[in-house]
Amino acid sequence: MPKAQISVLPCVENIKDGDIEIRSFGQFNTEIHFHEKAQLISPEMGTVYLYSEKGSFCIPAGHYAYISSRINHKLVSRSRNLRLKTIFLDMGEDEGYTSDWGSVAIFSPSSLLDSLLTFGEQYWFDNKNFGLKDSGLISLKKMLPYIFKTPLKLCTHPPQSEALLRVVEYIDISLNENLTISSLSSFSQIPERTLSRLFKKEMGMTIFQFIKLRRMQMALELMEDKALNINEIVYRVGYESTSTFSNLFKELIGTSPQKYRQYLLK
Repeated sequence: MPKAQISVLPCVENIKDGDIEIRSFGQFNTEIHFHEKAQLISPEMGTVYLYSEKGSFCIPAGHYAYISSRINHKLVSRSRNLRLKTIFLDMGEDEGYTSDWGSVAIFSPSSLLDSLLTFGEQYWFDNKNFGLKDSGLISLKKMLPYIFKTPLKLCTHPPQSEALLRVVEYIDISLNENLTISSLSSFSQIPERTLSRLFKKEMGMTIFQFIKLRRMQMALELMEDKALNINEIVYRVGYESTSTFSNLFKELIGTSPQKYRQYLLK
């Protein structure tokens, strides 16, 4: 997908506990900011990238990201038809329920939470429904650790050295090629064992784990192109076997590429 220039979206101010926003954005970019409330966001019809002091996160369509209060972050969407659901939460004493997740975490889709947000947007702010918002928020906050249990591993950390920055940039433009430690060693002029050790130390994962994640992120963007079938996407992200790709996709994204595509293009 071409990296077109996108406009900067102003951040929401004067946030109250339980504020819900569900609206279309398309492509957008925010400045680095934080909120006094925790935040749950879920994109539809596209992928959102979240960049924070805790790492870079990929939020696939239909999935949820939990962002703790006062965490500096920015959001980027290059999806033209993206719609974003957001709810702000004052977790207070309930924050202990989410401590195991870390400050930022990505989770699989939840039809229950989708329904709760749609219900809340429709009824919580109607003056006729006195107390409905408060009781709904209490229930939602206590339900979160049961709705979301294990975060998905969709996070990377930026390289700290110039040498590894060049390696990462090379990987990103060569994802459809047969990337090996040997080829990366030749490109960077760093011995294979040294390169593997440095990469794990700076990035918090192996080279192959990083390549796998980057390929899945690229696949998520390509899936928005209705002209491409799954086999073409598999080839473009550097895999020869559709079954291998499908297994890795399900491992990282939490669903099969076929089901994800159906949701994305519904």
